[in-house]
Amino acid sequence: MKVSYKLMHPMLYFTICDEGKGFNPDTIPDPTDPENLEKPNGRGVFLMRRLADEVLFEQNGSKVSLGFNIFLA
Repeated sequence: MKVSYKLMHPMLYFTICDEGKGFNPDTIPDPTDPENLEKPNGRGVFLMRRLADEVLFEQNGSKVSLGFNIFLA
């Protein structure tokens, strides 16, 4: 696994890349659907999309970039 970051004002980007087979983020079940509420997993992509200002999946989902707006004085 490789984790890197880049500051491109006003954004801070984190990129996480691994050698796994990846996944299609569009096929992940919605964790807020009633049948998924009690499941102990399946919230990672949901949280990334809610907390980050930008989310980009590349290389079949084995590379994920998260962008956060930052305000530097």
